[in-house]
Amino acid sequence: MSGAGRNPGRCITHRAGGTLHRAPAMLHQAPGTEHPLMPSPIGHGLAGVSVAWLATPRAGRSLAIACALLAASPDIDVLFGSHRGPTHSLAAVVLVSAAAAMFATARKLPAARVAAACGLAYASHLVLDWLGKDSATPYGIMALWPFSLQHFSSGADLFLEISRRYWNRDEFILGNLRSLILELALLLPIAALAYFRKIRRNSVF
Repeated sequence: MSGAGRNPGRCITHRAGGTLHRAPAMLHQAPGTEHPLMPSPIGHGLAGVSVAWLATPRAGRSLAIACALLAASPDIDVLFGSHRGPTHSLAAVVLVSAAAAMFATARKLPAARVAAACGLAYASHLVLDWLGKDSATPYGIMALWPFSLQHFSSGADLFLEISRRYWNRDEFILGNLRSLILELALLLPIAALAYFRKIRRNSVF
């Protein structure tokens, strides 16, 4: 079933390389509605580590941990009562990359490689959310902020939602466990390949 069929009001925009589902930006959600996470912080962290190892195979533990944290960090916006807004944009990726480059330069580390690893790790969050299932409006991520307030979703539903409704036992425990198992099944093989590629080289930072 297409994303448009599951989510009335979502308009479809065809682009080269796939289909984007776009919905108008909405300032407020319906009362009592929560935006679920997709995927979990575990899945995002695993993707961030994988990106660090793939982008910079000689990256050491400190950079890998930093990339894992950066990959999960866009979801900090839930602490402010919103989700998938400016922190889920390409502009945020640019800012993170620039900050990483300045930090690496100050520490006399290879700035280009550190910036690339950190920026790609952060961007992996956007990609996973874009590929994930989204059942709450506005659908998708605000990828083009501040130039556009549109939200974008692939409609692929590759990753399931992580519920924050702790009062719903089945949804919070069983549903989230099912989502986490799917995430690990998809992301662990990628992480393993990235790690085996990394261990062929010596870590230098």
